[in-house]
Amino acid sequence: MDLLIFDVIGKMAHFRKYYTNSSSLSYYFPPRTALTGLIAGIIGMQRDTYYEIFSSNKTRIAISIKTPLRKIIQTVNYVWAEIPDELNLSKGQHTQIPVEIVIPDSFEENIRYRVFFSHEDRKILDKVCFVVKDQKFVYPPYLGISEFTAKIEFVDYVNSIHEEHGKTTLDSILNIKYLDNGALEPSYDSLYIKEMTPFEFDKERNLINSPAYFIVEVKSGKITVQLNKPYYKVLHRKGEENILFME
Repeated sequence: MDLLIFDVIGKMAHFRKYYTNSSSLSYYFPPRTALTGLIAGIIGMQRDTYYEIFSSNKTRIAISIKTPLRKIIQTVNYVWAEIPDELNLSKGQHTQIPVEIVIPDSFEENIRYRVFFSHEDRKILDKVCFVVKDQKFVYPPYLGISEFTAKIEFVDYVNSIHEEHGKTTLDSILNIKYLDNGALEPSYDSLYIKEMTPFEFDKERNLINSPAYFIVEVKSGKITVQLNKPYYKVLHRKGEENILFME
């Protein structure tokens, strides 16, 4: 399997939980739907046109957290509009909304997510690889909302990954269905979060295979577990990582 590896970096992020209403809560990591949207955007695909192209039976994506994370809540002024014509501020009011924002544990750092991407269509994989390496994005990358712009750094392109079995320390987030009978080995000073996320859309933008439940460790990004399916050992020029794809 050919695998493109790149980092998405920014100062702040907001990946809105789809089941919240007035308060905008955020996931610690971009769900699969947000990642496919980011990748589709940087290669110039229009909104709502890529769901089948990046479906889970054609695309494999994994993500790991490379910097310790925490959250803050800020109150943001939103435009008060009940109909589209009022988006021009003609109503003369605003509404204040609490927004949960993901930030790095240390202000001196940036948020850094590492993305592992593979696609059955070699042309699409090559296209994503080209824009990542040459920094020729059609639409600028961002972390959840357009106000939180991001940069992307190419890490590596590998031609093979190794399938492994049994207990391991994962560097990626983990779909809870692959946890073998609750066999997570907690480590000191770790913070594990279970998130219920959307997984993918059909061509009509209806959620399918959702929700999916993932476990993430937000301080070191590492989870020691016994798995009920094979994981993948990836050797790249910055080191070695054990991952599971979001599937």
